[in-house]
Amino acid sequence: MSKHWPIVTFVAQTLAKNAAGLAKDGIDVKFTVDGNTHNENYVKGDAGRKRLQKALRAAWPEYKPTNHATTDMAKVFRDVYHEWGRTGQPASTLLVLTDGVWSKTNPDTLNNTILDIARLDQRHTGNRHFSIQFIRFGEGDSEKARLQWLEDYLCADHKLRDIIDHCSWRSTVEKMLKGSIEGYWDQKEPEEPPVLYDYDKLVDLFNEFNRGYHAEFSPIGRLNRAPSRVSNRSSVSTSHADSWTERH
Repeated sequence: MSKHWPIVTFVAQTLAKNAAGLAKDGIDVKFTVDGNTHNENYVKGDAGRKRLQKALRAAWPEYKPTNHATTDMAKVFRDVYHEWGRTGQPASTLLVLTDGVWSKTNPDTLNNTILDIARLDQRHTGNRHFSIQFIRFGEGDSEKARLQWLEDYLCADHKLRDIIDHCSWRSTVEKMLKGSIEGYWDQKEPEEPPVLYDYDKLVDLFNEFNRGYHAEFSPIGRLNRAPSRVSNRSSVSTSHADSWTERH
């Protein structure tokens, strides 16, 4: 995730702004680097957004060309699942900002943890009580296919209500925030616009924007549109992932 981090930073802060008002307690942010060092809880308002910005800068993952995927997503999900249970299973959405490269992840353990959450979700009517939105960075075919399989087949193959959605960071804010919560947005698959820039130059552009060099210019204007009310809950996370949880 190191090479994507300037874009991750922008997307994460944009989602936090658009989620304002949806979670009375704010959002919880978890990173899969350096233990719990950079995690933040109850992020809301201007002060919370400043804390989030500081945490994103501090958590920038180290680039390791021979071992660039250090995240065990099975452990990440297991920890989130146990914490959710300890807090009384509030309605929540987990937004996972990830490149999908999980070389240290046991897929069976990850799948079983998600299925455990889905079985608990079955107890609730209406919108999904706990949902998972994967927001993908990078265009690797195998990583994209893995995330798409989780969305299309994991819950369906076990005859459980689908609690998973997946989209690119180039999708709309509405899709990112609502895709895993509401069936309409889950089924809505907006076309992913092509990256028209050299990717390295695009990352540099986002890095400059994040540092305030081009305050008058927004690199991805479609992420600036405030969504309509999402529901009464939400949450966020990333691989070398960040993880956030909004409780409403």
